[in-house]
Amino acid sequence: MRCLVLPGLDGGGALLDDFLAAMRPRRDAHALAYPGDPALGYAELIDWVWPRLPAHEPFALIGESFSGPVAVALAARRPPQLKALVLCASFVRAPRPPWSPLGLAALPAWTHRLPLQRAPLAAAARAALGRWSTAQRRQRLRAALDALDPAVLRRRLGEIARVDARAALAGVAVPTLYLRATADRLVSRESWEDIRRARPRTECIALDAPHFVLQACPEEAAARIGDWLDRAGGPDADLADVS
Repeated sequence: MRCLVLPGLDGGGALLDDFLAAMRPRRDAHALAYPGDPALGYAELIDWVWPRLPAHEPFALIGESFSGPVAVALAARRPPQLKALVLCASFVRAPRPPWSPLGLAALPAWTHRLPLQRAPLAAAARAALGRWSTAQRRQRLRAALDALDPAVLRRRLGEIARVDARAALAGVAVPTLYLRATADRLVSRESWEDIRRARPRTECIALDAPHFVLQACPEEAAARIGDWLDRAGGPDADLADVS
């Protein structure tokens, strides 16, 4: 079964290279990079991805962080070949960092326009990678931030602040997995609780990992997701869940 990965806030695939490589011995795994267009919010990205979904082979859809609501909305449309949905360190409504009493939706509008590309690399790495930070991972993070158009970043942060995909998740009809990073400094456990309430049959696998779970623990994440896909019905089985 093919695995299509929708990327995090950066919208590209470069940060997913190690995870994709870890998936490929067992799965045909690819990332779909988004256009760098500030006009594309969640609704537009959903429509952009839809015609690019595999039409003639079974596939699993993996939504990382920012792309969780995109993956949920696409799964709720019930594409015929979709067999499973995986959400990684993601959310279905504006997340709350564990260190903050406020969710992103409650923060002042000006905070969504902060120049994150110019943030000290140490601070960005601490938030995204924590104790899993290495020189190579910091270099990749810096390159991803430098390549991100500030207008695109502002639009995506604004979309996160307004999103509510709980109703869409309730309409998903395939087995669903949530990969939770227990050392996540950007998305708290509340996001998993939102998902569990919206779709109670969602399974959860917790990893000792930072928000960048697919970057910091690519082999373990790939193995756990691959094992779950096997348990859910096998690589080519019909995984439909009519709950």
